[in-house]
Amino acid sequence: MATESHEHDVEPGHRHEQAEDWGWHSEFGKWARIGGWVSVAVLVLMNFTTRYSRTEAIWLWGFVVLLVVLLLWDASRRRNAWRS
Repeated sequence: MATESHEHDVEPGHRHEQAEDWGWHSEFGKWARIGGWVSVAVLVLMNFTTRYSRTEAIWLWGFVVLLVVLLLWDASRRRNAWRS
């Protein structure tokens, strides 16, 4: 069986559209960062509700730690970037 490449399906004279053509520059902006911190707060508050086992607490704290690490990494990346 031969593998087919779809790169050759583009008609001559037509270029493949890039995400930048539509305004996407791989930045979600400040609202995504605010949403991330709100999600962290909600997950922490969920740890203090009534529950029947500790399994969900482990998952909730794991997601809290993951989100905080990603948000801090993003803040560090933006602060040390050539442009932001």
